[in-house]
Amino acid sequence: MVKYKVVLFFLLVVGGVNAQQQPKEVSLKEMKQVWATFLSALKTKDTVKFKRLSASKIRCYACLENTPEEEKELTTFRDTEEDWYTALYTTKIYIPVDLFIAEDYSLIFTHNFIGLLVESETIYVNHTIDGVNYIEVLVTTTKPTKFYEGGQHTFRFVKQNNTWLLDDLSTIP
Repeated sequence: MVKYKVVLFFLLVVGGVNAQQQPKEVSLKEMKQVWATFLSALKTKDTVKFKRLSASKIRCYACLENTPEEEKELTTFRDTEEDWYTALYTTKIYIPVDLFIAEDYSLIFTHNFIGLLVESETIYVNHTIDGVNYIEVLVTTTKPTKFYEGGQHTFRFVKQNNTWLLDDLSTIP
C-alpha cells in the first residue's frame, strides 16, 4: 500500500511538472479575439490601448529604415560596425514601445494599411519557441501575381500576465 501511494505521488508530481512545462494550445477563437482587440486599438488610433497591448519592446526591422534618415543611419551602421549583423538582430531591432509609438506608429499604421489589415486574408498560427507559446497573425497585404509572390505582414503576440502582447512586427518576404 505504501508503494502504491509513493508511485501515485510520483506520477502526480511528474505529471504536474510536465503539464506546467507544456504550453497550452491556444484556440482559434482566442487567437481571433486577440487580433480583433488589437485591430480595434488600431482603427481608433488609440495609442494608450496599443501600448497596453504591446510588450515593452517590439521586434521591428522596418522601424530601423522607414525614413531616409534611418536608411542612411542603417547603412552607416553596417559600414562601420564590425559585427553589425549580430548587433542588428540582437539589440538594435528591439524598439522600446514608447519610441515605437513616438516615431514609427503613424508611419506604419496608416489609414490605408489598417484598412488592409481589416479586409485582407488572415491566417492564425499558434507555436512554441523555447517553451514560450506565441500567437502569430499573418495578413496577406500584397496578393500574389504572375510576376510576384505576394507579401504578408506578421504580428506575433506573447502572453504576459494573462494578456497577449504584441512583441514582433515583420514582413514576409
